[in-house]
Amino acid sequence: MQHLHSEQRQGRGRALNRAFRASGGEILGYIDVDLATDMSHLKELIQSIRDGYDFATGSRMLPQSNVKRPFKRGFASKGFNYLTRLMLGSKLYDHQCGFKSFRREALFSLIEKVKDTHWFWDTELFVRAQRAGYRVKEFPVVWTQGGTTKVNLVKDVFGMGSQIFRLWYEFLWD
Repeated sequence: MQHLHSEQRQGRGRALNRAFRASGGEILGYIDVDLATDMSHLKELIQSIRDGYDFATGSRMLPQSNVKRPFKRGFASKGFNYLTRLMLGSKLYDHQCGFKSFRREALFSLIEKVKDTHWFWDTELFVRAQRAGYRVKEFPVVWTQGGTTKVNLVKDVFGMGSQIFRLWYEFLWD
């Protein structure tokens, strides 16, 4: 095990990039520190990659998911995911669940193309993975919001919304 420390806030995407580059495993992943996703799903997260998927993610938005969180956060999340599906052509229902795994080779084939270094990082990664033809699995989870969150609803909704438009514009010229 290796501990990576930074004196400065890096943003979610930059911190994950740094951690994955320092890792040596063939199956990589991360879970949110508040353990909002029930850990009984960890085996499925890892097994999905072993079963041939390149990317896997838990989902709070599938009908079989069991989610407990405030209405305001759920509403904002549904709007974000709807726009991501509509504008970027994603097939996923939940891009932001902090419960993801990757096949190392697939992740590193895309990681340099992901421009966002904050909250939109995993959305951009999974949209790019789908566009590149990688096998992506989304599965329902039991999820309970932790006590504290770093999400600033107003600031992050506008920030992530602008990232949807940035990526949409970029794809126009592909």
